[in-house]
Amino acid sequence: MITPFPPSDCDESPLTAVEEEAVRLAHALEAHPGTSDVTDCNARGEVVFTAGGSTWALDFQDGPDGNVFQDPPSTPAPAGGPAADVLHGAVIPALLAHPAYRAATADGDTLTVHLATGRHYTLVLTPAA
Repeated sequence: MITPFPPSDCDESPLTAVEEEAVRLAHALEAHPGTSDVTDCNARGEVVFTAGGSTWALDFQDGPDGNVFQDPPSTPAPAGGPAADVLHGAVIPALLAHPAYRAATADGDTLTVHLATGRHYTLVLTPAA
């Protein structure tokens, strides 16, 4: 279940683009049957969820220019690595079922999410503490 937050006054505390994306990502994961206990938390929008019998955290990463959201990339990298099963079995199918996401590609524990707007961002999957 997504952590409930009290309604916010947008004039006093507007959500950042990363926080808004974290909420959308959490909703997409929550709707997928392969994930449970989804929460979005902290200022950078970390998303924590359970899949494959373990609890995981997806953390937004800055791109080469220091921003989270990047312009369209070249061809995505192929998948592989220790977290690839969770990314391929739960996270990517959850995102592809949501209209805001055009594609999601995994390389090891790194996930590149391609938005319908043409921009993308990168997340790193780590075991949650």
